[in-house]
Amino acid sequence: MGHKLPDKIIILFLTLLIGSLLGGCGEFVGILDSHNPDTGLSEFRLYLSDDQFNTLQDSVSLDIYAHCRYESNEGEGRGEMRIRGFTSRMLPKKSFTLRREVNGEEIKIALDAGGAPWISYSLIMYAYSLAGLPYLELSPISLFMNDEYLGYYNQLPLYDESVDDYFGEKGELYKIRAFDLGRDVPAESMSEKKYPHDDNFSSLNRYLVNAAHMSTEDWVDWAEANVDLEDLAAYMVIRDYFGMADTYETNFYVYAGDKYRILPWDNDHYYQYTPVGGNNILTTRMLESEEFQDIYRDLFNRYFLQAGDNNIIDQLEGYSESLYSLLGAAVDVEPFFYLTSDAFEAEKQSIEVFFNTRTSDILSDPYWADFFTDPDDASR
Repeated sequence: MGHKLPDKIIILFLTLLIGSLLGGCGEFVGILDSHNPDTGLSEFRLYLSDDQFNTLQDSVSLDIYAHCRYESNEGEGRGEMRIRGFTSRMLPKKSFTLRREVNGEEIKIALDAGGAPWISYSLIMYAYSLAGLPYLELSPISLFMNDEYLGYYNQLPLYDESVDDYFGEKGELYKIRAFDLGRDVPAESMSEKKYPHDDNFSSLNRYLVNAAHMSTEDWVDWAEANVDLEDLAAYMVIRDYFGMADTYETNFYVYAGDKYRILPWDNDHYYQYTPVGGNNILTTRMLESEEFQDIYRDLFNRYFLQAGDNNIIDQLEGYSESLYSLLGAAVDVEPFFYLTSDAFEAEKQSIEVFFNTRTSDILSDPYWADFFTDPDDASR
C-alpha cells in the first residue's frame, strides 16, 4: 500500500529548490523537527547506527535494508527494516517494512507514511472488513527515527500464513502487479510468492491463462467451479463502490486455496467516478457468469443501495468521523511542509461529498442503469 503524493512533479521541484537553498545547512530545518509533539497517538521509535541513519536519509536508491532497534507500546526488540521506494533527505516521509521476531515467530509489519491521504486508506480497508474480507487494520502512530520525529504513520500487519487460518484452508499467496491488468504470463516476472516459499507459480499462471484465453462458456464453467464467488464479489463491490480503478502501478493479492480469491492491498486510485466493473481481466470476466452477477448485485444493493441493517454507509461515515477526530492533533504538528490542515479538511469534505453523491452517480450511469435496484428504491 503505497503513499500517494499529490502533484508529485511540483512537489519534487519544490523540494529540490529548497534543497539547493539549504544544501550547506546540514539538516533541512523546518521539514523535520526533533521535538516530541503531542499527537495523542501511540509512539513507535526506531533506532539505527549513525552511519545507517545517514545512508537511509541520503541515498537516492531503492529497497535499502538496515538493522535497527525498536520501541513501541507492544514492546521493544531488534529487527531489520527496509525502506520501500525512492529515498532522500529531501523526501522525509518514507515508508518502511519492519521484520522482527516475537516469541520465536517472524512477524512483518508495514510502517506507511500517513497524510495525503489522512483517512481514505484506513476507511477503504475498513470497508473491506465489513464485507467479510481479511482485515488489515491501519493503526495510526507517531513515528520517530533516532528520536527525530517523522510524523503521522500507519502501522499495519502484512498478509502471511494466517490467511490460511482465516479461510480454513491450505493455500498459496501471491502478490501481483499486472502491467497488462491480469494478462501477464508467466507471472513470475511481475509477482511475488509470499508462501509457500518456492518458485512454483503454476496456480497463479493457470488463473491468468484461463482468464485471458478461455471462451465465455468455458470460462464461466471453470470460474464457477474454481473461484470463490461470494468472496470475489465482496472484493469487487467495495472496490467498485469506491471507484478504485485497477492500474499497472497497483498491487493486489491472489490467494489460491480450495478456491481462488483476491485480497485488497493498494487503494491509490479511489473516489473516481468511473463505470462500475473495473478493468482487471480477473474481475471483469466474472460478470460473464449470471450466477456471479446475481451475487454481485445482491451484495452491492445490500451494502450500499438499499436501506436496511446491512447497509454499511452509516458505519463508514462514523469510522471516517472517528479518524478525523483522532488525527486532528497529529495534523497540527505534521513536520512535512505540504501536509497541511487545509489538505486534511479538504480530504474530509471530499469523503462527505463522495458518500452523498456516489449512489446517485452509480444509479444514473447509463451502462449500469438496468443492473441495480430501481433508483426509487435506493436509500440515499
